[in-house]
Amino acid sequence: MNVPGNSATPPVGYAPADALTYWDKVNLGRWGRYIAQIEEAAILRANELSGKPSAGLDLGCGSGRWSRLLSTLGWQMTCIDVDKDALSICRRNVPNANHILTDCNARTIPGESGSAGLLLCIEAPVLDSDWFLAETDRILRNGGLLVGVWWNSHSLRGLAWRLKYSVKPGHDSTLFYTSSYSSWKKRLAKARFEMLYENGFCWAPFGRASDSFLVPWFSKLEHILCLNRWVGCSPWIIFVARKKAA
Repeated sequence: MNVPGNSATPPVGYAPADALTYWDKVNLGRWGRYIAQIEEAAILRANELSGKPSAGLDLGCGSGRWSRLLSTLGWQMTCIDVDKDALSICRRNVPNANHILTDCNARTIPGESGSAGLLLCIEAPVLDSDWFLAETDRILRNGGLLVGVWWNSHSLRGLAWRLKYSVKPGHDSTLFYTSSYSSWKKRLAKARFEMLYENGFCWAPFGRASDSFLVPWFSKLEHILCLNRWVGCSPWIIFVARKKAA
């Protein structure tokens, strides 16, 4: 990613009023709505835990769903993505935010050190990158919050993912289910982050774009069995972690 000003990137225009990203369309389905509800609950929890809105970053912002939510709550959002079309839709949806087009090979997060009170990384496959935690520590102020989604390799979904790509390797085989959630928590603790909130989900065997009529039944069963508390073996975990002072 470029330096904080990011002046080298081309300007991002406004998308037409009816323009949707691929993920906007996916999230209209039953499984997408289920996932979005859980993610929204965690983001609202982070807003409560922050105490007071300040500067926020949305890494992999897409169409700006979460930036728009936080903007209405008083956050000054910076929206960052590698997809120019998605970022143009985000600019339409969150016109008062700062929009930064970056590169998929970037190894930094745009922004001054200690400038952000909140960093979102929702379903963007960079959490397990070797540069991510150092950059998160740099850009968040003491007490700043990181909200992210972890794909847990120590889960049935993780096992199915590895089996799938052991038979037929694909370009995204190294992006998801790369390591366990327990190992991620240890890395967070070593980097001086304390876990404030965890919620496990996506136990049911549906693809990300599924609109199966069975989704509500499986999600209800998940709730009855309190599977969200089994974060060590949950397929997906959304978390809120706070950066502690040195």
